[in-house]
Amino acid sequence: MTHTSDNWLLVEDRDWLLKVVLRRPDRLNAIVPEVLDRIYEETLRFENEARYRVLLITAEGAYFSSGMDLSRPAPEFSGSTLEARRYYRHNGVQRLGDLFESIEKPVVVAHQGPCLGGALEFSLCCDFRLASDCAAYGLPEIRIGVIPGSGGVSRLTRIAGPHWTRWLAMAGETIDAQRALAIGLVHDVFPAEEFEERVYAFCEKLNGLPPEALGVSKLTIDLAADLERAQARNVERMANSILFVGPELTARRTNFLNRKGSKSG
Repeated sequence: MTHTSDNWLLVEDRDWLLKVVLRRPDRLNAIVPEVLDRIYEETLRFENEARYRVLLITAEGAYFSSGMDLSRPAPEFSGSTLEARRYYRHNGVQRLGDLFESIEKPVVVAHQGPCLGGALEFSLCCDFRLASDCAAYGLPEIRIGVIPGSGGVSRLTRIAGPHWTRWLAMAGETIDAQRALAIGLVHDVFPAEEFEERVYAFCEKLNGLPPEALGVSKLTIDLAADLERAQARNVERMANSILFVGPELTARRTNFLNRKGSKSG
């Protein structure tokens, strides 16, 4: 296992796992553009190197992240709403989230503590969200007169529905890990003392799954979410037709039959 680090980010290379750790605990892991740029660079490396099977985003300290660092100067626009929309199309959170969604490999985020604002926005783009029972979730942007415009509203509405998006993004309320699990915001909640071990075990399970099938599954799920029922079924059929003629199915079926035969013998 190799490590590379800077003042705010630790990268651990564990053969098949690329782990990126936010490490600015003195500022509650508040996010600055440089951090987003570094995560983006590491995510591109994850996408392009075949040996990596799972990307894991974690953090050190009491918070996963308090969101964007408001001590940094805010973007300024010359009274043009066009400029503001252009900024949101290309800012670091949006760019990173779009990359997470486009990669045909699993991206896992693990929240050991509260996850707020921009950090929740890019977490919504990950394939799997795992929470410690110490985690909490919120989109506090409304308190300063804006909305979470880097996918926070649109993605949360798709995941948890408009009912809970109003609670988080419109009312600025915060929810705990168990409520997040109940509304579908996270996939599982683990006790804090078991959190790291359980997260790694989940990533290890993903590593054991066939990569071609994982990639096709990710694409198929995203397409099915946007299509009406009949067309979604057609996408399923096309996806499986690709996998039926690929090497993974043949190899895994042979291994299964060999194991079954050795047990019966």
